[in-house]
Amino acid sequence: MLAFFGLTPEYKKILLDEIFLLCYHSNGGYIHDQVYDMPIRYRRYYLQKLIENHEKQQEEMDKKFGGNNLNNSEPTKNKKLPPPPIPDFATKMKAPKK
Repeated sequence: MLAFFGLTPEYKKILLDEIFLLCYHSNGGYIHDQVYDMPIRYRRYYLQKLIENHEKQQEEMDKKFGGNNLNNSEPTKNKKLPPPPIPDFATKMKAPKK
């Protein structure tokens, strides 16, 4: 049996986390099958836009309430979420030739 077919357990968790985040935080804008079939670069783009939108909303809340954030003692603009890891096979694959 060839071991290089299919997704690794680590990447499956990353994929499922990304699907959950986009479906949950898009307020019904995406369904599981749409996100699952979405190209990786588009899925990562939309996730990054969600992060940027959340940071912008958090900054506006900090301004509105004078920066008294009870959940965190640090300002949110200093926190940067790392990009989700991309497995090697996803970046090294090439499109099939016709």
